[in-house]
Amino acid sequence: MEHQELEQKYAQLLRDPEFDRLELLLKEPNIFKILGVEDYEIRHSNFLAWLLDPFESHGLNEGFLRRFLQDIFIDNRSQDFSLVELAGLDLSQIEVWREWKGIDILVYSDDIIISIENKVWSGEHSNQLKKYKDTVESQFPHQRKAYVFLSPYGVESSEDEFYVNYSYERINQIIENIIEIRRHQIGDSVLTYLADYSTIIKQNIMNSDHVNEMAKQLYQNHRELLDFVFKNKPNAWDDFRVELEGLVKEKGWILGSKNRYDVKFYPEGMADLIMHYKKANGWPDREAFGFQLNFYDGKRIAFSSYVTKPVQYFDYWERLTEILSEIPDANTKLGKEWKAHFKDSVKWPLEKNMENWNEKKADQVRAFLDKITPIVEKVEAKMLEHKDELLRLKEGIEQYD
Repeated sequence: MEHQELEQKYAQLLRDPEFDRLELLLKEPNIFKILGVEDYEIRHSNFLAWLLDPFESHGLNEGFLRRFLQDIFIDNRSQDFSLVELAGLDLSQIEVWREWKGIDILVYSDDIIISIENKVWSGEHSNQLKKYKDTVESQFPHQRKAYVFLSPYGVESSEDEFYVNYSYERINQIIENIIEIRRHQIGDSVLTYLADYSTIIKQNIMNSDHVNEMAKQLYQNHRELLDFVFKNKPNAWDDFRVELEGLVKEKGWILGSKNRYDVKFYPEGMADLIMHYKKANGWPDREAFGFQLNFYDGKRIAFSSYVTKPVQYFDYWERLTEILSEIPDANTKLGKEWKAHFKDSVKWPLEKNMENWNEKKADQVRAFLDKITPIVEKVEAKMLEHKDELLRLKEGIEQYD
C-alpha cells in the first residue's frame, strides 16, 4: 500500500462515526480490565467461586448458587439429585473450594459435591476429567455428586456421559437476571462488579456484546486498511524470541532449530556429538538432541532437555536415552518417543512483559537461564563422558548412509 493511499484510508476511518462511538465505549471503566485479569482463566474461576459461595461479601446469599444448582439438578446426568428437593435443601453448610487436587471449583457439604472444571480458552488435558471424577469418587464416597464442564457455549466434554455441559452464556443470563430483579437490594459496589463481569463475559468470552458487533461492522467498512494494520502489528512472540536468542548466545550456547514459539540450543562442546536425522522429526534441523525454551502458552517459559522423536538411527536414540538417564535427578517417567530427562519453568506473562521490554525484565530471564545452567552442564558432562561411544555410533551411521 502506497503512503498516500494509506493516509486516505486512515482519514476515512477517522471520519467514520462508528469509530468514535466504539472508541468511547471501549474507554468506559471496567474493574476487570483495570486490574488486567479479564483474559486469565484462573481469575474467572476465582470470581465464580465468590458468586457461588453464599457466605461471601456479595450479599446475594444463596441467590446465585440456587440458580446454578437448578440448572445442574435438572440435567439427567445428575442422577443423584432431584430438582424438586432443591427448594428444601439446606445450603447453610456449603463451602466453595478452589484448586482442590487440581479441580477448578468444588462446591462441598456433608451431603453434596459439585465438581466444576472451567475451560474458557484452553482445552482438556489427557484424561483430566476422568481423573478428577475418580478423585472425587474416592475421596467423598458418601456424598451425592455432580460433575460440571464449563465452557463459553456449553460444548460437550470427553466425559459427556457424566459431566453436565454448562456455559458462560447461561452464567451471564443469571447475572443479568439478578441485576434486573434485585438491583435495589444489592450494594452499589457489588452491582458494579456484576455489570462489569457481564460485560467481560459478552465481550471477551462469548464475543456477542454490541461492542463486538460494532467492531465487526467497522471492520467491514475498512477491511483493507485494518487488514494491512493487523498484518504489520508488533508481535510479542517474535519480539521475545529475538531477545531470548540474544540472552542464550550471551551464555555461550549455540542456537539450534528455529521455531516461532521456542528457542532451541546446546553448548558448543556437544555440537559434534549430536546426530542430525535425514528424515523429518519435528525439528527443522532434525537434531536428535537439544535443549528447548518454550513460551507457546504466553504465560511461562518452559525449559526441557529433549532426546527427540526417533525416525531413524534407533541405536543412537536408545543409547543416548540410557546415558542421560544415568544422571542423578533425571526424570524416570519418559515419553514413548520424546524423552525429556529434565524440565523446569518460570512464570512469564509474555504479552505484558513485552509491552515494555527493559533491562530489568532481561535480568529476570537471565536469572532463569542461570538456574538451568547446572542442568545443561550436567548433561554436557555426561555426553562428553561417553564422547567416544557417541562419536562411534554417529560416525558409523553416517558412514553407512
